[in-house]
Amino acid sequence: MTDHAEQLREAFETYETGTPDPDAVYARVQELSTKYRRRRRSLQVAGGTVLAAVAVAGVVTLPNLLPGNARNTSTVSFPAGAVPSSAAPSTIPSMSQADLDRYWNAYFAAGYDYDDAVHLAALWHVKADIGNVKAEAGRRLLAGETLPFPATPNPPDPTPNPNDPEIKAEEAQLAAFFDNGYTWAEAVQLAKIWHLADPSDAKTMAGKKLLAGQTLPVKPKPANVAAARTQKEVDAFYGKGYHVDDAVRLAKLWHLKDAWAAKIEGGKRILAGQTLPIQP
Repeated sequence: MTDHAEQLREAFETYETGTPDPDAVYARVQELSTKYRRRRRSLQVAGGTVLAAVAVAGVVTLPNLLPGNARNTSTVSFPAGAVPSSAAPSTIPSMSQADLDRYWNAYFAAGYDYDDAVHLAALWHVKADIGNVKAEAGRRLLAGETLPFPATPNPPDPTPNPNDPEIKAEEAQLAAFFDNGYTWAEAVQLAKIWHLADPSDAKTMAGKKLLAGQTLPVKPKPANVAAARTQKEVDAFYGKGYHVDDAVRLAKLWHLKDAWAAKIEGGKRILAGQTLPIQP
């Protein structure tokens, strides 16, 4: 198992024994899965947590943590003989979280992205949240309709330089945001308070403020704060080069119930500047 895959698994294990906000789970996966790539702003607006879930589909499935357990996130089937429809909706109705997830999945599975949703909003002359525009488009696709234009291909992301000061600063800001227990839900709230169009911008702005010792106008949920602290400890354990086998040995030395508890305890000691009794 690669370190990257193991980190993704750890992100889910953090929430294994509790019932924290599902946004926290997928926000953390999103952070890990994009750590060394420049952030694509166009794909991280409303529905970004769902996109993160799709990105790891086939590696981990967590039906009990997702709203709307009955939906299928692995495949999307479109009815045969799809009919064209470019009629603009008079309004976009409110949708349940399960419906939003299903329609977003259909939208992204068809190859559409954030820029396409902006284009659709302009064509339809609607001022709804872009996430709702994506959902309406996905609903139409599942109904067998076609959208006014085909999905536009995205150019490949350039390989970023991990030593780029801008990338390093953004990584630090995102880490501060998530390490303090904030999730996508709080980013949406902060974007509204700060009049930002993109909640992803709210995450980086919030991280910058947190690094400067400032207090944010929105508080994270206590359960997510605890989960973020645990994840930071586990990250510190892996950051020192330790692996699961080391955690098993430490659990025996410290008389802990399992390797997961040893990772947490080991991370606590590492963050406190202590040396563990075994070397990685």
